[in-house]
Amino acid sequence: MARHHLQAIKRLNPPAVVVGVHDRSAEQAESFAALGSTRAFSSLEALLDTRPDIVHVCTPPFAHVDSARAALESGAHVYVEKPFALTVADAQMLLELAERSNRLVCAGHQLLCDPAFGMLMGRARELGPLVKADSHFAFRPVGPAARGSRQALIHQLVDILPHPLYSLVAALEQGCTTDMPVTLAWADASPTDVNAVLQCGEVIGRLSVTLRGRPIASYLTLDGIRGSLTCDFVRTTIHGLANPGTEALEKIVNPLATGAQLITRTSMSLARRLQGGGSYPGLFELIDAFYGAVSTGKPSPVSPDHLLRVAGLFETLVSKIAASSRTPASVVRLDTPEKLDTRGRAGSVTVLTGANGLLGSAIAHVVPRVRGIGRAGKPDESGAQDWVSADLNAGVPARSLDRANLVIHAAAETNGGYDAHQRNSIDATRRLMRGMHAGGVSRLLLVSSLSVIRPPRTPWERQDERTPRPEEPRALGAYTWGKCRQEELVQSEAAALGIETRVVRPGALIDFREPELPGLMGRRLFGRWHLGFGRPGLPIAICEVSRCAEAIGWCASHFDEAPPVLNLFDPTVLTRGALIARLRANGWNGRMVWVPISVLALGMTAARTLISFARGAWPERMAVWSILRPRRYDARLTSMVFERVAQESVTAATRDTSGDVALSA
Repeated sequence: MARHHLQAIKRLNPPAVVVGVHDRSAEQAESFAALGSTRAFSSLEALLDTRPDIVHVCTPPFAHVDSARAALESGAHVYVEKPFALTVADAQMLLELAERSNRLVCAGHQLLCDPAFGMLMGRARELGPLVKADSHFAFRPVGPAARGSRQALIHQLVDILPHPLYSLVAALEQGCTTDMPVTLAWADASPTDVNAVLQCGEVIGRLSVTLRGRPIASYLTLDGIRGSLTCDFVRTTIHGLANPGTEALEKIVNPLATGAQLITRTSMSLARRLQGGGSYPGLFELIDAFYGAVSTGKPSPVSPDHLLRVAGLFETLVSKIAASSRTPASVVRLDTPEKLDTRGRAGSVTVLTGANGLLGSAIAHVVPRVRGIGRAGKPDESGAQDWVSADLNAGVPARSLDRANLVIHAAAETNGGYDAHQRNSIDATRRLMRGMHAGGVSRLLLVSSLSVIRPPRTPWERQDERTPRPEEPRALGAYTWGKCRQEELVQSEAAALGIETRVVRPGALIDFREPELPGLMGRRLFGRWHLGFGRPGLPIAICEVSRCAEAIGWCASHFDEAPPVLNLFDPTVLTRGALIARLRANGWNGRMVWVPISVLALGMTAARTLISFARGAWPERMAVWSILRPRRYDARLTSMVFERVAQESVTAATRDTSGDVALSA
């Protein structure tokens, strides 16, 4: 989020000068400082000694209050990311300190400066007296977040709650014609859902926040006696007709007019997003308004009364979440960093990084005596016996490697740009190996990716474990670049640290419990319809998650026998058509529209070029054809490993059966 703040500051007129940054991680602070052409400070106190005019607090929520208080006491105006405070008492303390210091404070309530929200409230008078306001937010997490612990889901719910809450409160404050306060009439909560009814005089506000619903939605609807209008924060648009809808013509035309609004305004919003590149509409406008208030002596764009109302309601709703989940309030409030859990077990352990990821979770159920390492808390269904909550970017806790005889490194960046992959794939791996060296752990199994193999030179080339990596992987995208550099790092530095390595390169992972097309094969377009890259007869390398985990488990338990490098994919599913048939056998009901890869590559390259030019930048080279072109792999080594896994499974099953018979006898 701090990066979005930095981009907004760069757009200010007159410009502001960034005098310094601070982060708990010195390396991340240096990286971020380079983006802002400024200096990284080792402590908040040192940063505040520069006497900045304005301080942006973009820390995790538990550190908001202490950071903001220190900034106010140093004489700075303060912008605090949401939530402004975790309790109304803390909010009151900060506001009183700001008033005594004659400083301004602002919270990250950027939806209030979203152009769509402004249009909604500007047209609210057309609706007549307000009757009801509905604020709805739906986001069903995927990946590690969806498989996280109850505590992790609570943290995510608490993190997103402020946006739909403060926008609803603001609508009630502006739409209520009386001076009545906004109060909480009813609330119900769980680790994944919050539902509440607010009241301001005769106006009712309904709040609905869910981590279980789809599609992704964030909207605010105002209902008056003469009509209804909806603000869509996902698309930065408003739609609806401010008429009662009682006349015959209105009943016929209103749905058609609303549909036309959705089409035209969504298209215009998409064009604005492509041109401006803004991920958080309203953020620049709010920061600009705050800086303007500071320079002119005007009040903050987010009033103290509004902040206190939101903080009070927020604290009450969070306490409801805590009560429903039987989780200590201190955990739900996020007021302290999560402590490391290193519960001991007798004997040696296997350390597994990325243990709360899709593949990591499956590995934890296969490998015995696993100590998982993940950024979040231990997932409820984790197979890991021990758990350490840690970010490898901040270093590897020595206790996490206690009694370890092997590390399975499955953690890596899967999204983000080159900077994110540098931090989370490359730098984190370097820290892990240095931690292993310091802790005397000499075996590392790296989970890499088949994407690290250079593109084929001919359509019929069959690649294997000896095929080299590309010389210039950057053109193949951030993910491939990060994985290539990660492998290079392991193969160049591990031996000098006394670490023996094995590298497993899975193909595209498939979870047949929730079947989806792998990214290199296609994308869902709408409903059941999918865009397929190429044609059904082209090759594809996939690996079902549980089988992949079993193969990695075999390599871990037979480390000496495992090949130095293993390209891992299902040798029985070799074409896109075969994968579609397997997906349909597991309940997938999609329909495919196949498009030649050459056409896709040309279209994607043209689109990237146009978007870059629209933003006033030269497009970075991206070898789309090389990324998407089909590959053929030699399956001998992966077939051997899967055969060994199957043999051991049969042997184990026979052993268990014979044991049962002996017990019965």
